[in-house]
Amino acid sequence: MPPRITIVTGFLGSGKTTLLRGLLAAGAGRRVALVVNEIGAVGFDGAALERAGASAMIELTGGCLCCVAGSDLLLAVEDLINMADPDQIVIETTGLAEPGGLIRQVRAAGLALDAVVTVVAADGLEAALAASPVALWQIQAADLLVVSRVDVADAAQIVAVEAQLRHMNPRATIIPAAHGRIDPQLVFGPRLNPSDPLPMPEHRDLDGFSSFVWQSDTPIQRSRLTALLAALPKTIYRVKGLVHCGDAPWPDALHYVAGRLELSAFRPRAAIRPLNQLVWIGIAAHALQEDLVAQLEACHESEGRVAAWMLRYRDLF
Repeated sequence: MPPRITIVTGFLGSGKTTLLRGLLAAGAGRRVALVVNEIGAVGFDGAALERAGASAMIELTGGCLCCVAGSDLLLAVEDLINMADPDQIVIETTGLAEPGGLIRQVRAAGLALDAVVTVVAADGLEAALAASPVALWQIQAADLLVVSRVDVADAAQIVAVEAQLRHMNPRATIIPAAHGRIDPQLVFGPRLNPSDPLPMPEHRDLDGFSSFVWQSDTPIQRSRLTALLAALPKTIYRVKGLVHCGDAPWPDALHYVAGRLELSAFRPRAAIRPLNQLVWIGIAAHALQEDLVAQLEACHESEGRVAAWMLRYRDLF
């Protein structure tokens, strides 16, 4: 029996990967394979999902699957079937994906589509809708709307967001998710029989989003980095990746969404050399690349502090 297909979408920073990590952790023996699509040239979400228990995973980087021919997706699905014989294949889209195009690709290939699951941050809906029409298209395409970050939003905000979502997509089921956790049966249970996607325009180049990757092997000063991020222009909507700060032996996972910054310790399974690797996504982000890279390099620790850092943690590398 061929595996069932679920599409998980949602705007930049809405919590798609957090939701999938929770679903994988509570999978109860179900073999779930993943296609993870990243808009940047470097992928970060895949490593976290592999650690969470995916049976197999393929990352497709460098652009949205909905904007390209379906061959990449079909080859990835075929490879996953051969690698893991999964019960379910989940396609995690980029935050800028128009899911209608992806739905049509899946159906044209004769694959069984279970549902489109769209993740919406309770404290980020207005910013997402203001940033791009894609956020609305993702909501309208959903069979299941998962409202994330209800653990940090207030009750009135959650009620208002759910009412707004119900107005934008009356047919979808709305589920709140604290810390990205929901019952896996809601996603992996009985088929939801998704309806046909609404006609939607091509979003390629429509809203001017672009991305670039910054990498460095020198530890950075945490205070300088947080000050830089606090002063970012509103056109930079999303930053994510790993940063090695000079006050800790291990890197931090960095997530920045529309002015909200989260840094959390990331303990790798094996020792790694210092490496900063961040994907920057925003409207005409490439036009700001030179200036932002100069500011990032100014965040580097001094040679003396780097030498002291390497000496202190030399047994870890």
